[in-house]
Formats: sequence, structure tokens, C-alpha cells
Amino acid sequence: MDKTINYLAFGDSLTVGFGAPDGRGFVYSFKMKVEQWLNVPVQLIQAGTNGATTSELLQTLESDPQIQKDIQEADIITITAGGNDLIQAAIPFFYQNDPAFLKSALQTYESNYKEIMAKIETLRQGIDTPYVIALIGLYNPLPQVPESAYWVQRFNLFLRKLEQPHIHIVQVYDAFIGQDTRYLSDDAIHPNEDGYDELARQVESVVSLQQLQQLIP
Repeated sequence: MDKTINYLAFGDSLTVGFGAPDGRGFVYSFKMKVEQWLNVPVQLIQAGTNGATTSELLQTLESDPQIQKDIQEADIITITAGGNDLIQAAIPFFYQNDPAFLKSALQTYESNYKEIMAKIETLRQGIDTPYVIALIGLYNPLPQVPESAYWVQRFNLFLRKLEQPHIHIVQVYDAFIGQDTRYLSDDAIHPNEDGYDELARQVESVVSLQQLQQLIP
């Protein structure tokens, strides 16, 4: 029987593709690229939730038997998380000018992300088949807030700690700097079609063909 690659896309509105026509975000571009590279069909499981914070994603992972099963069966997992943690903290920060809101959001994000990765590892225990995870870092969703660049980079810095041979960190921050009008949609927060294409290119540049070939027996 020919191999089919199971691709689980898990995360927030970036995984949904919010802001692109028909919600066709980076997930679809990456799926097609993997099919091209490996010449095998890719089964996409789209598990994105608009507005989801890392707390909500962790809760889903801990309580939803379907997503747990999807993780156990996945060959490729992409995760987008953290943007909503940052945005929700930026609102009170903006009004009260107290960085404690952003600091607290960063701590919550770090602790939740560690637990998300630990949960995935637990779910994969005893499963011998190789799998690849790509964690997608943040671009600056609030370029109009001067302090946001510092905090976005703090969020991204943390992701590096999670890197392992099968866990790849996709940093997209630099690609989006100064490209707000080109890469962001009308809401000035989510990417537009070009922005999602750029996200897909960044994922493709980090997850190599060689690593993906190991997924095919």
C-alpha cells in the first residue's frame, strides 16, 4: 500500500488562514509543497481555531480525544501559537502603559508551550514512526505599538529552547519587518495571501526534503 503523509495543522487563526481568500493560508501551500517534494498524497487535518491562546490550545490538547488521536497518527505537525496571548496583553498595556501585562503573557506562553510539547511527546510514546514538528514563531502583529517589537522577539527567543532534531523552529519575524502593507491584510494584524505565501516559504526553508523523506518507509 502506498504511503499517505498525515499532516496535522494545529494552532490559532494563522493555521486557519484567516485574512487569506477562502482561508487558504500557509497550511495549504505547505501541504502542496510536501506532495510535490515527496510525490505522495498528503492528508491534511486542519485543527486551527481563530483567536485561540496557548491556554486554549493546551486545553484542547488535554481534553479532545480526536486531536490526541490525530497527534499520534501525524507524520508532520505545524503549530502556530502565541500571537493572541501577546495581543490580549497589549490592550491593557496600551491603556495603562504597564509592561507587567506583557511580562505575564510571556510567562504564561512559555509555560503553556512547554506543556503542549510535553503532551505531544507523551502522546507519541511507544510510537516508533518518525515525525516532524515545525513551530512557527511570531511576526510583529502590532507594528503600531512601539514596544511590541521587543516583546515579540522575547516570545521568539523562547521557542529556540524547544528545538530538537525532529522539532524545527521557523522564525518569520525578519521576513515581515517593514512589509506591513505588503504582507498584512486589511485588519493590519493577520497576513494576507502574500503574507501566507511568505510564511509557507519560511516553513519550507526550515523543514528540509531530507527530513521529510525519512517519513516514507
